[in-house]
Amino acid sequence: MEKNNTILILHHNADTRCRLANLLARHGVRGVAVSDFESLEGRVEGDTVAAAVIPIEAGKDSSIDRTLSTLRRGASDIRVIALVPSGDAASTRAAFRAGAWDCLEESFGADEFLRVIDDARRTPLFRTGAAAAPDLRHGTFLESLAAFRGRCRRQGEPLTVMMLDLDRFRDCNDRYCPTFGNRVLEWFAMTLGNVCRRSDIVAPYGSDRFIVALPGSPAEQALRLARRCRGQMRRNPVVYDGESHEITVSIGVAESTSGFIESEQQLIRHARIALDHAKHQGGNRIVSWHEIVGEHALHRDLTRVSVRDVTQWRQRVRQQLRSTYLESTRALAAAVEAKDPFTRTHCMTVAGYAETISRRMKLRNHVIGSIRAAALLHDIGKIGVPDAILTKPSRLTDEEFDVIKRHPETALDILGHVSFLADERPLILHHHERYDGNGYPYGLGGDRIPIGARVLALADAIDAMFSSRSYKPAYDTARVRSELHNSAGRQFDPDVTEVALDCLDDGSIMAMVEEPAPATPAEGAPSFALD
Repeated sequence: MEKNNTILILHHNADTRCRLANLLARHGVRGVAVSDFESLEGRVEGDTVAAAVIPIEAGKDSSIDRTLSTLRRGASDIRVIALVPSGDAASTRAAFRAGAWDCLEESFGADEFLRVIDDARRTPLFRTGAAAAPDLRHGTFLESLAAFRGRCRRQGEPLTVMMLDLDRFRDCNDRYCPTFGNRVLEWFAMTLGNVCRRSDIVAPYGSDRFIVALPGSPAEQALRLARRCRGQMRRNPVVYDGESHEITVSIGVAESTSGFIESEQQLIRHARIALDHAKHQGGNRIVSWHEIVGEHALHRDLTRVSVRDVTQWRQRVRQQLRSTYLESTRALAAAVEAKDPFTRTHCMTVAGYAETISRRMKLRNHVIGSIRAAALLHDIGKIGVPDAILTKPSRLTDEEFDVIKRHPETALDILGHVSFLADERPLILHHHERYDGNGYPYGLGGDRIPIGARVLALADAIDAMFSSRSYKPAYDTARVRSELHNSAGRQFDPDVTEVALDCLDDGSIMAMVEEPAPATPAEGAPSFALD
């Protein structure tokens, strides 16, 4: 077996494991796909594994640390590629903090996946003196970028990210040796340090790439810095064994758009896309994100633009808008949860339960994505519910409950004009319908309720039962199972309920729950169905 030619795919979803393994096989790379660590025993030897691909659940920082720690017990140098929920900057930061080599969002394409795999397989461990491998420092960079983004937005200053890729760097290792490759990286890091300001943050990004955060700098200033960097590289080439070697660099630049709420990862993605354009044009170029989607790009000669270019541009912009709107709306959802100390992180937890159940039901990926997004936003309508009702410790009056029952329609008012949430809106609107037709707001029943809303309703109830509320303690697993059994066919879709019970039995859901002590709800407490 060729050293560093094996990729471990550790994923709970069989379809995802099979898809990734097939991608690797067509690329000439061996993939070992397993569902858990127990299934891994005897399948690979630690020193033959180049990288491991693992999923990261939203809001589960501690599980990220445990997973990476377990992986590295047998192979300390293994590169971990984390699959994170689309648009979830918090999970991305947590993965990098835990030591992930790189992160891919769930919506990644085959080319992007294979590029990251190639980087992980072919990159030598680069160390400077006794310092740790710089690829493990990206989490620190991401945290600094988050701090810069917040400060620059508060002060109305620009923030620009620059990504740099050494052209044909792999040839350095192939034609000479890894020692020469390390010398090139050290030389380039020193060059960057000489042209950047003290306030700028420079960090390695993968194998032959570096990333720079420039707080207070517009894109024009970053472009000038990029040109200075290239000029210094020409004037002071790398010297190895007494011989000068001319090395060129491709650079992508992206500025945080004024008035546009972008996550750190979105800003980095813009810089990466700009860099990819520079590489596709032959390398040794500087391209800005504005050149790709900016005003002049819309007015250039359309006879020179292919249908494929227009389609890719439209997909990028649509994905950016969707991701940005989700980030903004999650902030509103967090504001709602902050009104009630008993419901903090509720939406994230419900999203995890709903995704687990949906995958077990083998729903299509785009349906699962819509269910997860709807779960993150399902309680947004409660922003219109007075605090006195939302946090009332005793049973609600009929009038108060009528106010609560309006929150799905309030959510529809908030999200009604967002075209790219068209699939999620019905799920949010109907997540309090009951299978027997006695729910709200429209009293739909059976299959008239969208399947995603039926999944969301059950996930919402599971979290309500496992959580302490002002009117009840948390239920234990036995009590939750009993409630689900009793409610199947009445409150919940019996088929969805059966799948949820299976997830409870095999631990898929319990892995997200801190098990409470057995408890009985207080006398006269409302049912979890009303939560």
